[in-house]
Amino acid sequence: MKVRFAEIPAEGLRFDIHDESWFPDRELQRTGPVHAAISLKHSGGERVLVEGTIQTTLSFDCDRCLETYSLDIDSSFSLDAEYVPPGKHVAAEHEISPSEMDMVYLNEPVLDIFAILSQQVYLMVPEKHLCRESCRGLCSRCGTNLNEESCRCSEEPKSSPFSVLKNI
Repeated sequence: MKVRFAEIPAEGLRFDIHDESWFPDRELQRTGPVHAAISLKHSGGERVLVEGTIQTTLSFDCDRCLETYSLDIDSSFSLDAEYVPPGKHVAAEHEISPSEMDMVYLNEPVLDIFAILSQQVYLMVPEKHLCRESCRGLCSRCGTNLNEESCRCSEEPKSSPFSVLKNI
C-alpha cells in the first residue's frame, strides 16, 4: 500500500491494517493473527511523521535449549520520512545525530506502508532468542535439557591438552 505525500491531509491519516500480505512469513514464523495501525502526519516541508503499532505472536527456537516457544509482539514505533528531491544532495558519509536515528530518506514523495511495517517487525524481533531469561540450556556433554532434568555428567572437566598450561 503506497501513499503519496500530497494525499495526506493537514489533519493526517490513520490506517488500521488487517491485511497480512505484507508480513514476512518466509523469514519469520507467525503463530497468531497480525494487527497493525499506522498514522501519517505532515511535520513540515517534505517530511512526514509515521507512527504505528504492531501486534502479533511469533514462534522461535530457543538459542540455549532448542525448544520452540512463542513470543507476543506488541510494540509501537515512530519515524520521520523525508523526501529528498533529485537536485538536493544528502551527504554519503557523516556522523548521525540523535534526531536522524529514526529518519528515512525517500527518492520520491511516496510512503510504502507495507515496507515500513515489514521493516519494523524485523526491528522488534529480539537478537537472542530465549524461551525465558533463566533458561539453562543443554548439557555440552550429553545434550540433556537442563530445564527439564539434572545432568548425570560429572562436574569435573575431562583432561584437556591445554591443562598443562595452568601450571606455567
